[in-house]
Amino acid sequence: MMKLGTKIAAVTFVLLAAGPALAGKGGSAAKIQSAVTSGSVDAIVAEIERAESLMCERCVGIVTNLLEDDRYAVREAAAWWFAKRPAIKDMLATQFVTELASGDTIAVRNAADFLGRTMTYTSLPALRTAIKRTDVGADAKLAMVRAVKYMAHQSGNPVLTVAMTDADATVRAAAVAAWRDIRGQKDATPAVSLLADGDAQVRAEAATVVGAMGGVAGLSTLEALVVGDPDPFVRRNAAWALGKLGAASSRTALTTASTDKSGVVRGVARAALASIK
Repeated sequence: MMKLGTKIAAVTFVLLAAGPALAGKGGSAAKIQSAVTSGSVDAIVAEIERAESLMCERCVGIVTNLLEDDRYAVREAAAWWFAKRPAIKDMLATQFVTELASGDTIAVRNAADFLGRTMTYTSLPALRTAIKRTDVGADAKLAMVRAVKYMAHQSGNPVLTVAMTDADATVRAAAVAAWRDIRGQKDATPAVSLLADGDAQVRAEAATVVGAMGGVAGLSTLEALVVGDPDPFVRRNAAWALGKLGAASSRTALTTASTDKSGVVRGVARAALASIK
């Protein structure tokens, strides 16, 4: 895996030489490094935020290396910092797009998180290709889903539809949950198909998305889930979705669900019944 901090040092020097260093609300490279040494996520994030306007060669190198941290909150904060420095951000984005095509699971994870958090829309074609890779693991695919969700652009839809067929249930669940967060998204069909998924978390997420997006094509499946799914969270979400869809034909299923052994399911089913005109 490349150490980006050393890769960009020379270019950063040129960029910084073009103008005076900027101060950053009490932040400093030394304070960022101290936070990194402490190992505290909260401390690292706080110092990065404090250095929002800080521009110095050393701080660029330190924050760049944080883009490869094992903790998502740290990587996200570092990417946020670079999003405020377009020239360096674009240079890093070019390297990260290359990582999507050739990097291992961790490298792709880091690349996708950076590209998503910095809203690098030009990376969407590369993400659409990378999600089809069979040689990277779930962490990489989850990061690609996160990136598309963060950018919320319909050009990322193919990333999500491919992820919805992934062998890993956590990837499928994240993809279907992200589907409704895309701006202008109207078609709930991909989520409807996951109402019959073999994993309860995926079914639960799909039920929420179908209800929120008015996916009437999933009505009969939701009615079956609310009375027959073995998982109470799936039954609860199905009840909520049926309430959102508001079909009179769902009264029978919701009436049955209103006596469910789970108190949460009963409560949601009764609220859904009350919402049906």
